[in-house]
Amino acid sequence: MRILAVLRSAYLVHTLSVFSIVGAAVYSLTAPLISTPELDGALGERVTIVGTVVREPDVREAFIQLTTKTEVGTVLVRTDRFTSVAYGDVILASGKIQKPEAFKTDTGHVFNYPMYLYAHGVTHVMSFAEVTIQTQGNGNWVIARLVALKHWFIAGIEKALPEPESALLAGLLLGEKRGLGEDLTESFRTAGVVHIIVLSGYNVALVINTVREGLQQVLPRTAALGSAGIVALMFMLMTGASETAVRATLMALVVLAAKALHRPADGVRILLVVAAAMAMWNPYLVLFDLSYQLSVLATFGLVTLAHRFVPYLVWLRSKALIEIVSTTLATQVAVLPLLVLSVGQVSLIALVTNILVLVFVPYAMLAGFCAALVASVSTTLAFPLSAVAYALLRYIIEVSVMLGSVPYAAVNL
Repeated sequence: MRILAVLRSAYLVHTLSVFSIVGAAVYSLTAPLISTPELDGALGERVTIVGTVVREPDVREAFIQLTTKTEVGTVLVRTDRFTSVAYGDVILASGKIQKPEAFKTDTGHVFNYPMYLYAHGVTHVMSFAEVTIQTQGNGNWVIARLVALKHWFIAGIEKALPEPESALLAGLLLGEKRGLGEDLTESFRTAGVVHIIVLSGYNVALVINTVREGLQQVLPRTAALGSAGIVALMFMLMTGASETAVRATLMALVVLAAKALHRPADGVRILLVVAAAMAMWNPYLVLFDLSYQLSVLATFGLVTLAHRFVPYLVWLRSKALIEIVSTTLATQVAVLPLLVLSVGQVSLIALVTNILVLVFVPYAMLAGFCAALVASVSTTLAFPLSAVAYALLRYIIEVSVMLGSVPYAAVNL
């Protein structure tokens, strides 16, 4: 009877979670949009707004995007990429107010850009804006310090390694893929390994597990798990709290709590509860944020399908290789329908590239992390570590570029 009660309890949790996600999706389609009459009345006109930059500036190749919260709404301000604006700055921006518009991607699919921005709280855009900083330091103190720490660490990476290896390491450790450039990023995408540079659940889990195992060597078990949880939250905030990072971090926190309480951790239940909680917090993620969708589906495939491939891969003999192949197959199968429907491009060599690359990613991250820390003090002392990190990162780049340039490496559907 007790076992039956447990099964019923698990079934109830699963059912409530799924209903919550579906309910959030329905709400996002039926709820009235936020009214912003002050901004709507100025469409196409050149106006001046004053607001606070509430997210870290998004630096692109040709411009910089500033998520600016004003008294009448949140505007995505695009300005010169060399503008020295930071999180928490109060800015005065002058430019034309516009509504974001949907557009066609390179594969011919229509991207619902307005609702994507709306899911992140943005209702209008201002392009080619002239920006002046009014005051600084108005953001959350903790987030501001974590962002400053990230910039300090990126500076250490740039001291330890040249481009594009430093940009790749920043992507692996912090999800900072902007320095890679469009061509190299496209090669990673075509080769099927772009997930390693966009702070996927793989990267987050790798960082959290490494921190946990390291802390357990010097702290009591409970203290180590608690400290790992705090580090996980700080890492999530430092890297921008993307949907993927939030999902991975929340799941990691539940697993850490289960370990501390000596309770089993059911992967599917944790995923559904976390996905439902995120959907209830922001219902628009379910239908309008691709990273949320891919993250949930990829994790679901990892939890439910990966172990089913293992019996057919024993001939590989290597445990690490079996894990890479099984997890890659599971995630690719799970996200394939969504990729076809939303992106329209599928990599045909993703399995091969992941086998050749993922084995070396943890070592590249570890060597690069240590090199960056030491280089912050002395580039001379960091040279041996930098040489190892450079070799591993260069290998990852070369493999990705070579396989990404193979004819029909990816197909548009």
